[in-house]
Amino acid sequence: MDVKAPFEYEFTVTNDLLDGYNHVNNARYLDLYERARWEILEKSGLGRETVFEKRIGPVIIEVTVRFSLELLPGEKIKIYTTSKRKNELVLLFEQKMVTLEGKVASKAIFTTALFDLKTRKMVKPDEVWSKAMGLD
Repeated sequence: MDVKAPFEYEFTVTNDLLDGYNHVNNARYLDLYERARWEILEKSGLGRETVFEKRIGPVIIEVTVRFSLELLPGEKIKIYTTSKRKNELVLLFEQKMVTLEGKVASKAIFTTALFDLKTRKMVKPDEVWSKAMGLD
């Protein structure tokens, strides 16, 4: 994926994300990636409140995650998010979780669509949604 101007989300690993091995549980990586994506929408004015008001919002169709480094309590990370269109209805979010030392802890690709909660169907993003999700 071409990196134009990735969105950045900073986070410090908290104890509630840890498992019995005292590192971030694999499922919690998905939580962190989702926090970063919602932060993008919140900053663009299309956060949860708008989604529930307008009854249109993003849904995940598929996700592929690769784990390459454990994350420990108190560790500071950045999540970089870039996006591109797959077709007129589907887009891809590529996210990368990186330590402050520049080591990649995880990479994920989220296949996503905009979902109309009234019709229960995927819809084409308008200009506002396209801009908010980092598309041209």
